Amino acid sequence: MIMVRLFWKIFRAAVVVAALVALFIQYKYKDEYLEYKQHAVPYLMYHSIGIVPGWDKDVCIPEELFAQHLQYFSEHGYQVITAAEARRKLLTGEDVAKNVVLTFDDGYNNNYTVAYPLLQKYGYHATFFVIGNSVGGPDYMTYGQLKEMQEHGMEIGSHSMSHDPLNIIATGYLPWEIYQPINLLRQHLGVYIEGIAYPNGAYNQAVLAEIHKYPHIKYALTGKAGCNTTKIVRETPFELRRMGIYDNGNGVTGLERRLEKAYLVGFLESKGVPTDWLYKLTVPKI
Repeated sequence: MIMVRLFWKIFRAAVVVAALVALFIQYKYKDEYLEYKQHAVPYLMYHSIGIVPGWDKDVCIPEELFAQHLQYFSEHGYQVITAAEARRKLLTGEDVAKNVVLTFDDGYNNNYTVAYPLLQKYGYHATFFVIGNSVGGPDYMTYGQLKEMQEHGMEIGSHSMSHDPLNIIATGYLPWEIYQPINLLRQHLGVYIEGIAYPNGAYNQAVLAEIHKYPHIKYALTGKAGCNTTKIVRETPFELRRMGIYDNGNGVTGLERRLEKAYLVGFLESKGVPTDWLYKLTVPKI
């Protein structure tokens, strides 16, 4: 009991520290922070759009809440684009103020039946990373559905062949994990995909070396928090940042906090400040 109380005291203190950091940046570096936000793009990570019995709630966003998220973006003037489009804009120096990338991992069927129609309703485009072995399986999208989505402005990417963390896979199997999904998607969609998302955000130097062998791959998403900037997409295109979106019971406020955390962590990183400690903390919207 004493240890539990101590844990919660430390946790609450850490949350206070995070809030103070956010407020400090707001007032001390307000102009720099606002300027950073004009040139940084948050990439948000979703999974299942809809509650599926027996599935981990961490990967499920209720349909109603996702609809509220899209309404929030619309009301607050955000432009929702694909990861490929964000990369192009950042590299060519186009305006990315209030641009946000929505990504969906795993390729669940409700991404097609629920998320896709809602995105179309708002005229938004998003990126869907699918697991090679799972396409067409129970609860997963088919190649026909993926092709339809692609033809209507959605981007399709790879989430590896098996979804096993790439950093623990023997080097000899990496070509199959990385290239085979590209090959399959090329066969069924008629184009080479540009991006991949590492399962669990995990990678290592062997994974980076393997990815460099395939010129068709232009970017890869990690599990690092923050935003992506021109500097990041140029210098480390296979280590892009992304922020997970989960249902924490706070409704749209939860989305606002995750967005603000992405900007805050990205800004601190741009200043050379270590940010790993901030990732798991709740940061209030500034």
